[in-house]
Amino acid sequence: MTYEVRWSDEALSAASVYLQDDRDGIVAVFDATDALMTDPTPADSFAWGGILRRLRVGRYRVIKEVHAATVTIEVVRPARSA
Repeated sequence: MTYEVRWSDEALSAASVYLQDDRDGIVAVFDATDALMTDPTPADSFAWGGILRRLRVGRYRVIKEVHAATVTIEVVRPARSA
């Protein structure tokens, strides 16, 4: 089963800001979220309250929602650690 990955407007806005000074990091985030299409809950992602899951990609954390009923994943927010 292939999931559709959608980015919220807030998540895309944050990624565009990070892209200005860390292109390689954001490319890795997009690659990791693309991989969620075939594996929506990889071993390195963790439950993060309710239906949210957190995925670590380098210095970034991606908060996502997995909706099995509609076969979609919504990227809620990427965040960067110091």
